Amino acid sequence: MTPRRATPADIPAIVALTEAAYLPNEAIIGVPSLPRIADYNEVLAAHEVWLVDGDSGLDAALVLEVEPSDFTVWSIAVAPEAAGRKLGAALMAFADERGRALGYDSVHLYTHAKLTQRIGWYERLGFTITHHEDMADRRLTHMRKTFSKAG
Repeated sequence: MTPRRATPADIPAIVALTEAAYLPNEAIIGVPSLPRIADYNEVLAAHEVWLVDGDSGLDAALVLEVEPSDFTVWSIAVAPEAAGRKLGAALMAFADERGRALGYDSVHLYTHAKLTQRIGWYERLGFTITHHEDMADRRLTHMRKTFSKAG
């Protein structure tokens, strides 16, 4: 798996992938997923967007928010037809590497509090819950993973 940076030409494929990956979550959370309703022209301009190509289109997308104070996995999406190939775990490992390369000592993410299976997966990847955030239409679970010091 070798992620590549997205270009504006990729936006229609990113939108289609995000739609396929996030719509099932909406049956659980009862509101639109934030990554699914985002304007990807704005996302591409403000964030690092990394893609994994497959035989029939995009297999996965990773959006990283790089700010002076924090490094955040803003979204991760795997095409349903690419499920089971460990692309999500590989992209999360890529995010760790990217964060370290940029000089961060941790990575942050947030997800809907009702997505307990997703939260469990993040915990298995080394994330811990830091806090919850109540919004008008959803409750977010914020998580952080501190990178181990090279030794």
